[in-house]
Order: sequence, then structure tokens, then C-alpha cells
Amino acid sequence: MQLVASRSYPFLDAETLEERRARDTLLRVGENEFFLHMTADDGIEERLVRFDCRSALVWINQEERDWE
Repeated sequence: MQLVASRSYPFLDAETLEERRARDTLLRVGENEFFLHMTADDGIEERLVRFDCRSALVWINQEERDWE
């Protein structure tokens, strides 16, 4: 498993309407296989999404305004 990219960004919690931080980490796990690990700053909820090469490149090349 290899770390490819990571980003941290603010988001608005829908339940509490408080600003929180989230972290997304893109990991390469095989020849054409990637995992995107997403978690909030409190670490209560995590998500893991499988990406192919094309989806990983799209995620890497997104500009900040695209995912705010």
C-alpha cells in the first residue's frame, strides 16, 4: 500500500451546523487499484471507496473550489 495524495478541508456538519475538518487520503493498493479513505476530524465515521486509475486521476486533479 502506497500513499499517493492527501488533503484536508473544512466542511459544515449538517446536524450541528458547526464547521469541522475532514481528511481524504488516496492510497495505491495494486497495479490499477486505489482506495480513497475519507474521515472527519473526530474519527467517528470513516468511508473507504475503491477507485480505478481514471477516477484516481480525476480526484487528484480536482481544484479546491470543486470539492468545497
